[in-house]
Amino acid sequence: MKKIFTLLTASLIIIACSNGKHAEYEKNTEAAKAFFKLHEAEDAEGMFTYLHEDIQWHIPVYGMDMGGIEEVKTAILGYQAEFDNLKFSADYWLPGVDTETGVPDGSTRTYGTWTSIHTKTGKETKLTSYHSFEFKDGKIINGGDWLDLGGMMNSLVPQSLQKGNLLGLHVLKIKLNKGVTSKQFQDYWLNVTIPNYEKEYKGAKIYMADGLRGKETGSISMIWVFESEEARDAFYNTDGSSNELGQSIGNKLKPINDGLAKLGSWTSSYYTDWSVR
Repeated sequence: MKKIFTLLTASLIIIACSNGKHAEYEKNTEAAKAFFKLHEAEDAEGMFTYLHEDIQWHIPVYGMDMGGIEEVKTAILGYQAEFDNLKFSADYWLPGVDTETGVPDGSTRTYGTWTSIHTKTGKETKLTSYHSFEFKDGKIINGGDWLDLGGMMNSLVPQSLQKGNLLGLHVLKIKLNKGVTSKQFQDYWLNVTIPNYEKEYKGAKIYMADGLRGKETGSISMIWVFESEEARDAFYNTDGSSNELGQSIGNKLKPINDGLAKLGSWTSSYYTDWSVR
């Protein structure tokens, strides 16, 4: 009787695993698909409800460690500021497995292609990608994105300077709010502030730079690159103040600036505009 029971149990296990799927796989796959649909709709707040507070996520930025919940939120906001008409087309969805046992564990993964419109240049993008999702308590706890984000961005925005370009160099003084790290402030600036500013200030590219040698060693600067002086003058008066269009953009960017203010504040100790020749 014991042998029969053992054989019956083994048979049930084989039958349960014969389709290669865990009981939670279908539900988790639908959740991952819904997560992507919210990304297409640029509903960041909706996406945040799917994130577990202890999430660890692979973000496709060179040299970046696994991101926690704040880094993931910042990345989502950055993507949605940088691109419009986001659309994911899956080649297929597959069950994920436990990395130690190789047994399906309810996680899900997908291979596919993202298409979009780059907001700054108006260029169409097409990017193949791989994504994985692990869940805990119905929320995404682990996984990541694997795609050539850097290569795509370099193809959209050439990195070399051209004759006639206008560079505005601003040396910053940053004051962090209590409990906020310099990394959190800079990640928000790089992934949320800059993409949203570039979306509104047409013809501008913005960089954050670290002072490595000389008088401003250890300082952080913001570098604006305009196509020309005329491109800069579309937003600013001769005394450096914002003109009517610049003020309108400032009002539109208030939610972004308010988000940064929750982390800290900054002032520009001095700046100089440079014309490339």
